[in-house]
Formats: sequence, C-alpha cells, structure tokens
Amino acid sequence: MPDPIRVSVVVPVHNAERYLEMTLRSALSSDLSELEIVVVDDGSTDRSADIVRQIGEPRIILIQLPASGGPARPRNVGIARARAAYVAFLDADDLIKPDKLSSAVAALDRHPEAGFAFTDFDRIDGDGKIVEASVLAPKRVFRELTSEPVEDSWRLIPRSELQRGLLRTTFLQTSGVIVRKSILSDIGTFDETLVYWEDMDLWFRLVHHCSALYREEIGHSYRLAPGSLTYKSSVLLVRDSIRVLRRERDRWTSGDERRNLDRRIAESLAKIGYEYRRSRKRFRAAAAFAQALVQHPDVTWMRALVGSLVRIDPTK
Repeated sequence: MPDPIRVSVVVPVHNAERYLEMTLRSALSSDLSELEIVVVDDGSTDRSADIVRQIGEPRIILIQLPASGGPARPRNVGIARARAAYVAFLDADDLIKPDKLSSAVAALDRHPEAGFAFTDFDRIDGDGKIVEASVLAPKRVFRELTSEPVEDSWRLIPRSELQRGLLRTTFLQTSGVIVRKSILSDIGTFDETLVYWEDMDLWFRLVHHCSALYREEIGHSYRLAPGSLTYKSSVLLVRDSIRVLRRERDRWTSGDERRNLDRRIAESLAKIGYEYRRSRKRFRAAAAFAQALVQHPDVTWMRALVGSLVRIDPTK
C-alpha cells in the first residue's frame, strides 16, 4: 500500500523556543493534511524539545542530536528520515502559508520536468509584523528571467534561466523550497563542512540539475530574528562563501560567467582584507588583498594592499 504522506517538512531547531510552536502550527494548518513534520533538535539547551512534545501531534517526529554548530547536519538527518517523495524546508522561526504545500505538491505532480518549486515570500520582524511585503517581486534580475505559465498561477523556469539568475541575485530562501527527494539523492544534500552558505551551495547544484516551478503568491514569512545565523558576520562566513563561489565557477565554461564569479570571489577576499585591517592585522590584510588582485585585477585591491602595508587605518 502506498505511503499516504505526500510531503515531509524538515525543521532544524537550535534554541528556538520563542517561535517554534508558531512555526509548527503554521505547518499543521496546511490544507494538505497528508504531511509529516520532521523536527531535528540540534542540541538545544532551551525548551524547544519540550514544546514539540507538548503539542502532542502524531504527524510531528522529533529527533534529538548533539549540537553540530550549523544547520546542514540537522537538515540532512531530517531528509534521511523523510518518508515522502517531496521534502519541504522550514526554518524554526518562519511561518508557512496554508495553501503553499498543497499547491506546490499538486503542481510538481503534474510537471515532472520540474525538480523543485518555490514562491515569493515576505519578511517579518520578531513580533510578526511585516517589514517587507514581497522579497522577489522587486528584484529586476529575477523578474526578467524567462518563464512559461503552466497552471494555477505557477510558472516553469528553465534550468538555464535559473543558473543565469542565481549568479546575479539570490531568489531561493530555505523555507520557500519544496524539492523531490529523488533529486537530493542525485545531487547530494547540504554540505556539512560549511557553517555558512550551505544553502547556496545546494541551490547552485540544484539549478544545474533541473528546472523549477515558481508562483508569485506569498508562500511563507521569513523572520528577521536577532541572534540567528543570518545576523552573524565573520571571516568564517566569507570564507565559506568563497568556497561555494569557487565550486560554482568550476561548473561554467562561459568566459563572461567565470569573470563574474571571479569578481564576486575577489570582493569576498577583499571583505576579509578589510576585516583584518580593522583588527590591525596588516600582513593578513595585505595577503587577502593580494589574493583578490590575482583573482580579479582591480586598482581598488592594489590600493588596499599598499595601504595595508604602509599604514593601519581601523576605519577602512
């Protein structure tokens, strides 16, 4: 007998007690009832696990792990546990709209040429107030991607357009993506050696593998919550982004695209240089600017390199 579960919602959790119940109840309120919610608690020290148990919903599966230090490991554990053919990602402080899962699953059922589906989303603050009503609609690069209307306000975006667009703007957000589990078996899951940019690493691999379905309606709310990984800026974050961008560069043969990626890598190396300069580590700063100069020659990096060697200016 076929498994009645249509979609597995994977929710990684680390000390999310403030928002977790709202997040889980938003998924439980979906008009697609044939779902499971795989909550993977990544070493929380607050009441997160207790909140999951207190909800008392049989469609929620709780898995507890030692803290891994990033979202990749708990997401991968959730994917491995998922029973459904479709995996939806939902971060522990975001909110999913009631018709998002049912509409996406129905569209993917009817369009096997698409490997995943995503929608527009809004941004909310810690109190749930909308601070940005639409994230994707204002993005000119994304709006100009070629797509074909299919049904029920969904559009099919070809793989080549996704690839081109993702080099220029970020339009995939973790809580917005519903993907065929078979695709993840083909391309691999989240890279657990990355603390940051593990999602972009997967999105780059995904758009080189398949087309996608997109709907303009708001499918989820992304919460701007202080203390989340999004708010932590560090040399580690930039180094992870460079690793991901270099992997993506290796996938392209086009000179224009490789030059674009060289520029982005150089800008990231320069960010490391400026961070070292602010920390008065001038030789490390100079080395980073030198790498940027080699990656993508620019007089800006040359001046920054020379400035790092001749003076220390913590404001630069």
